[in-house]
Amino acid sequence: MSQVPLHIATEFPARSLEEWRRLVDKDLKGKPFTSLQSPLDGGLTLQPLYASQDAAPPPPGVAPYVRGTHALGHTEGGWLVCQEYAEPDLAVAAEAIRNDLERGTLAVWLCLGPARGIPVKDEATMERLLSSVLLARTPVHLESESAPVSMASLLLGVATKAGVSHKALSGSLGIDPLGILARTGALPGGVDGTFTEAAPLVISLSGRAPELRALLVSTRAYSDAGATSVHELAWAIATGVEYLRGMERAGVSPEVAARSVQFALSVGGQFFPEIAKLRAARLLWAKVVAASGGSPEAQAMRLHARTASATKTQRDPWVNILRGTAESFAAIVAGADSVSTSPFDEPLGAPDEGARRLARNTQLILRDESSLNRVADPAGGSYYLEQLTTEIARAAWTELQRIEGLGGMEKALVQGDIARVLTETRAARDKAVRTRKQPIVGVSEFPFLGETPVKREARKASGVEASAEAGKSVALKPSRISEPFELLRDASDRTLAAKGQRPAAFLASLGAVAEHTTRSMWVVNALAAGGIESREKHGFADPAAAVAAFVESGAALAVISGPDAMYPEWVPALTSQLKARGARVVAVAGRPGDNEAAFRAAGVDLFIYAGADLFSLLSSLQTQLGVA
Repeated sequence: MSQVPLHIATEFPARSLEEWRRLVDKDLKGKPFTSLQSPLDGGLTLQPLYASQDAAPPPPGVAPYVRGTHALGHTEGGWLVCQEYAEPDLAVAAEAIRNDLERGTLAVWLCLGPARGIPVKDEATMERLLSSVLLARTPVHLESESAPVSMASLLLGVATKAGVSHKALSGSLGIDPLGILARTGALPGGVDGTFTEAAPLVISLSGRAPELRALLVSTRAYSDAGATSVHELAWAIATGVEYLRGMERAGVSPEVAARSVQFALSVGGQFFPEIAKLRAARLLWAKVVAASGGSPEAQAMRLHARTASATKTQRDPWVNILRGTAESFAAIVAGADSVSTSPFDEPLGAPDEGARRLARNTQLILRDESSLNRVADPAGGSYYLEQLTTEIARAAWTELQRIEGLGGMEKALVQGDIARVLTETRAARDKAVRTRKQPIVGVSEFPFLGETPVKREARKASGVEASAEAGKSVALKPSRISEPFELLRDASDRTLAAKGQRPAAFLASLGAVAEHTTRSMWVVNALAAGGIESREKHGFADPAAAVAAFVESGAALAVISGPDAMYPEWVPALTSQLKARGARVVAVAGRPGDNEAAFRAAGVDLFIYAGADLFSLLSSLQTQLGVA
C-alpha cells in the first residue's frame, strides 16, 4: 500500500469569505443574510460562518493570557475541583467538607454569613468548620456577607494555631466590598474603610503568602440577578479597577494589588459564549493591569468559575445535572483555574451528600474519563471562539467605559444604575422565557406533572436583614429564569392538595391521528407547563360527539386542536355547543389568521400558539379556572 501522504487542502483552491458570502446569498434566494444570524446576550450576534482573523492570540502562558496563564494549560496538573458550602448548620457543613475532601474535592469555597451562608462568629467557630482541612495542602476560599477582613483574620489565626505557615496557605480571603454591597445592600465602614483596613494585610501577604489572594472580585450578585455575559464581565473588570484604585489610595501599589486579586465568575447556559467570556476576562484584566503599570506576571488573572444558580430549576431538578455538566465543561475548556459545580438540588434547599457527590463526580469524570486535563487549550484555534472572544471583550470594554463615565463601579451601584440595567435585561430575558423562545427543559418544555418532588430541608436564615442605609445601596435580588412557570406549577399543586385534582383541560383533537398528533402533543406540553392536566380524546366525527366527551370529562376548559383546514367549519359550531354545555373557557390551538374575528364571535376565548406569551395565557387560564 502506498505511504504517500495526502495533501487534500492543496487539491482545492482557497476561497475568500466574500466568495462564500456570494454563494450563500445565491442559495438564500432572496432571503436576507440576517436570517442565518442568531442573537446572543449582550447585543452580540452569532454568525453562520467564521474565518481566520488577521492575528492569532499569543500561545498559552503569555500575556494577555487569552489562552490561559500556564504554558501547558491543565496538563500541568489540571484544574482544582472546588466545592462551595453555604450550609447554615456549622456541624453539618464541617462534616460535609470532611466527607467531600476524602472523596475527590481538592479545594473548598466557604460562603460565610448569618443570613445566606455558614455562621462563623469567632476563631473557635472557624476552627471547628475547618477541623478536617489540611491547610498546608488544601486551598481555602472565603466569600463573606459582612466583615470580610475580620473573617480573613480568623482563617489566618486558625492556620497559625495549627502551626501552618502563611507561606504554605493557598486560596483567597474574600475581601470583596463591592460584592458584599451588591449582595446585601450593606457595608458598614464603607468601601474606602474596607480598603484602609485591608491594605496592611494585602501588603503583608504579598511577601509571606504568595499563593493566598486577599481580595476577591465575585460576580455572584450580578449573575444571580440576571446579568448578561457582557455585563457580568464588564462589571467584574470595573470592580477590579475600583480595587486597584482603592488599594493605591490606601498605600498599596497596583503591582501588589493586582497579584492579590482572585476573580470568581459564573458560567451560564450558553456554552460557547460562556467559554469566550472567561477567555475575554483574562484579556481585559491583563490590559487593565498593564495600563496600571503592572508587570506581565501581575497581569495573570487567578480565575474561579462556578456553575450559575440562575439557570437551575426546582421542577424536574434532575435536568440540573446536565446543565451543571455543560457549564462545568465550558469553564474547563475556557481554562478556569478552579471550578465549582453546584449540586442539582441547590434551588430546593441545603444539598445532601448524594447531590454533592454527583456534582463532584461531574468534574472527576470530565477530568479522568473525558481527559480534559490532557489538552493545553481546547478552545485555541477555533475561528468562532477566537472571534467571539474578541467581540465579547470589545462589548464589555464599551460597558466598562460607560461605568467609568459614571464615576466607577461603586457609584454605579449606589446610584442605582446597575439595578436599572438588570431590570432591563431581566425583562428581555423573561420575555424570551415566557414565549419559550428560551425554553427550559422540564419546566416550560416537556414538563412532567406526575414527577415525584425532591425534598430538601430549607436553609435556615438567622433573620438578619441587610440595611441599605449603611451602604447607600439596594441589594440586588437574585432570580432564576424558571421561576414564572414554577409559580404556576406551585399553584396547580396547591389545587391538587386542596381539591384532589389539578386544573384540567379537555382536548378535542380533530381529524385523523396523523393530522392532529403534532399539534395536540404540543398543546399537552404547553398546558402542562402551567400545571394544567390534559384529558385527551381523538378523531371526532362530528361536534356532538366531541361535546359529549367534553361533558363526560368534567373539565371546565376545552381546547380545540386539529388541522387548520378543518377549523373554519368546526370551530364556530363546536365552540357554541361547548359553551352551551358548560365550558367556562374555549381555546383554539394555532394562530387564527383571518378567522380570528369569526372565531371570537362564536365564543373562542383565546388562541394558543408557538411564539405567544405562554406564561400570560396559562396564568389567565388558571385564573378563569379558579386557581389561586
